[in-house]
Amino acid sequence: MANKIYEPEHYAQELLSSLNLARIKNLNEILYALKLTVVEKDLTSIDGALIRKAGNGIIAVNRSVRETGRKNFTICHEIGHYILPNHGSVSCKSDEIDSWKSNISSYEIEANRFASELLLPTKVIYPLVSQKKATISLAKEIANSFQASLTATALKCVEISEEKCAVVWSVTGQIEWCKRNENFRDFIPRRQLDSDSIAYQLFQDSIIREKEGLVFAKTWIQNDSLSSVNRIWEDSIYLPNYNGVLTILTSDD
Repeated sequence: MANKIYEPEHYAQELLSSLNLARIKNLNEILYALKLTVVEKDLTSIDGALIRKAGNGIIAVNRSVRETGRKNFTICHEIGHYILPNHGSVSCKSDEIDSWKSNISSYEIEANRFASELLLPTKVIYPLVSQKKATISLAKEIANSFQASLTATALKCVEISEEKCAVVWSVTGQIEWCKRNENFRDFIPRRQLDSDSIAYQLFQDSIIREKEGLVFAKTWIQNDSLSSVNRIWEDSIYLPNYNGVLTILTSDD
C-alpha cells in the first residue's frame, strides 16, 4: 500500500504533538530533538539552506537576516525541507522564503506552509483572530508574541479570518504576490501599484510608515464591473529593510 500523502500543516502539527507542545517557546527544543544544528553564514542570494548528513543535518541561515521573526521562520522553513517527504538538501533564495510568488517551486510553498503552522499553530492562533479583524496591528501583536515574521503572521491571520481578506506584498512600487483567503474571490493582478493606493503613498513618504483607510476597490482589484461606489479597506505598512509594503485588504462586498 502506498504511503499516504499528508498536507504540510499535518507534519508540523505531528511534530509539535510528538514533543507535547502546543506552540514553540524555544526553537532549540525542536532542533535538538531532530538532531539539527543551526549556523549563521555570509550567504549570497539565499537566506537559508539545509545540508543533510547521516542521522542529522545542518541548517545555514544568512547572517544578514536581521529580524528574529524572519530568522525563526527561515529555520522552520528549513526544518520543513528536512521533515517533508521527497525534500532533499536545498538552498532557498531570499524571495522564496515567506513568499507566495507564482513562480517558486511547490517544495518551497510546502516548506512555507509547514513553517507557518509550526511557528503559528492554527489551533492556538484562531482564538486570537476569530473575535477580531485581520489587521496589521493584530499581526504585529501576534508576531511579537510568537517570535514569527510579520508577513507569516499576516498571512495566518488572513487565512483563518472569516472576513473577505487578502495579503499583498509589494516591492519598490510593484505588486510581487497576493494571497487571498477562501472568502476573497476577486483577482488582484501583479502590476505597478495604483497611485490611489495607500501602499503607493507609503513608498513616496519618508516619514509615515503605516496607514489604513478606505480606497477605491479598482485601485487593487481587476474587475470591469467595479464602479466609483465600490470601496475596499486597505491596511498597509512599509518595511524599510526590504523596501517593501505589506498590505491586508478587507472587502465587505
